[in-house]
Amino acid sequence: MAINARNVCRPECILACAALVLALTAGAAAADDAGLEPQLRDAHLPPVAAVAIRRSGATSPASSEPAAQCRRFRLGTRDIRAYLGKAAEVTEHDYLHLLDWSPCETSGTVTFKNGMTGTWTIQQYRAGSLRLGDGRIVYLYCPRCRAKAFAAPDH
Repeated sequence: MAINARNVCRPECILACAALVLALTAGAAAADDAGLEPQLRDAHLPPVAAVAIRRSGATSPASSEPAAQCRRFRLGTRDIRAYLGKAAEVTEHDYLHLLDWSPCETSGTVTFKNGMTGTWTIQQYRAGSLRLGDGRIVYLYCPRCRAKAFAAPDH
């Protein structure tokens, strides 16, 4: 087949098609997470035996600049126990893409009554993570937690 002027796409047509595809793809991706709540499931954590706070009112290492407001984010051991007792497990995807991220965090260690240990981090907007002694990471979220240090929930 010989190529003639009718078979060749003009550059402006190619750009218009590319822009349309990009817009449709971006819109679909934005709609994926827009207004969705994370799927919550029971974390099945055993009762807490001991909690130690290592860093309180700290700025996350992932933050590009220090956050002065983080000094006010201080959770006590009672707050940590309540969080670990009430928090639900979420998927890593939901943790990273659906939950609000805060540069403010408190972190430490936990020992459960069954002997299992872990290192926890809890953020100001109620997201958290727990790295267990066996290397497994449990991503947590606790919309029901009401410690004074947590930011007011959006309603």
